[in-house]
Amino acid sequence: MIWVFFLGLVVANIFVFVSQMRLGEDINYYEKEVRRLHQENIELEKKAYAANSLQYAASKAAEMEFVKKTEPYFLENLRYALKE
Repeated sequence: MIWVFFLGLVVANIFVFVSQMRLGEDINYYEKEVRRLHQENIELEKKAYAANSLQYAASKAAEMEFVKKTEPYFLENLRYALKE
């Protein structure tokens, strides 16, 4: 009777060991994925900052031949702003 109990404990121990090995492999996989995604995020942030910069806008404007600078429009009469 006691041998059956010990055999059950050994089988349970082997099951727990194998389950922990699988979980360890999963943890390693997800840690690598997190590192990869973090690096990809950094690269995308750099691209977003570059695309949002004034230098990028100026280069695209020159590429599209936008050379005329606009003059600001000032309201001479404030009744437009006051809705009179």
